[in-house]
Amino acid sequence: MAHYYDVFAEVYDERWGQQDYAGAELAFLRELAGDGSALEVGIGTRRVAIPLAEAGVTVVGVDPSPKMLAVLARKLAGAPHLKVEAGVGDMTLAGVTGRFGLVFCVYHTLFYADSREEQQQFFHRAAQLLAPGGAVVVEGYQPGQTRRARWAKGVRVCELSPDGFEYELYRHDEANQTLEVGCYSLAGAQLQYSYWVERYLTAGQTDELAAEAGLALSERWGSYARAPFDDASSRCVSVYVSSSS
Repeated sequence: MAHYYDVFAEVYDERWGQQDYAGAELAFLRELAGDGSALEVGIGTRRVAIPLAEAGVTVVGVDPSPKMLAVLARKLAGAPHLKVEAGVGDMTLAGVTGRFGLVFCVYHTLFYADSREEQQQFFHRAAQLLAPGGAVVVEGYQPGQTRRARWAKGVRVCELSPDGFEYELYRHDEANQTLEVGCYSLAGAQLQYSYWVERYLTAGQTDELAAEAGLALSERWGSYARAPFDDASSRCVSVYVSSSS
């Protein structure tokens, strides 16, 4: 995934930097962060970190893509008042120190882990870094029938215009809950190809990993606007707290 985001770092904001649920997401995370600091896994170029910092939260983040972090650094250079600190790292959170009122891994960044062991390590490290009374937020897509139907087709056209195209190829391994994705894109005369593997989890499996790390489910929603979570939900937003608190 680091290579994928390195390729698209300079155009990431233009293509994916704004989501229609951004306002609800910010309010949700800001409420949980309280007066403490927040740790973001997959901080990227700014989509969540800078708005959260503008709302008064001190944000520390890690990302495996040096080029995404370079874009973020340029933005922070123009806003020195914002309390955002970011460095190269993955969801094992190796080298991260301190205590955080909020640890969050949004979109479906957790599914981009290099292994199941890395996903497990995220929860263990998040629990270790959590301040008393703090919360861990994990968002991911729900691998329901709509997504499975898309994967079964094997291909999805994401963009098609006189100026270029983008399409994805899928290979789904249901037994191992992995999705291999090959992405071709053409913009102008430049053809690019990226490949990654998604290791998806069900809501129940995510709860099991959290429980192994001493975390208990506090809330679960189908959106940041707190829509109920059910079988028809496309997203899953989970909030965990220390099971000993």
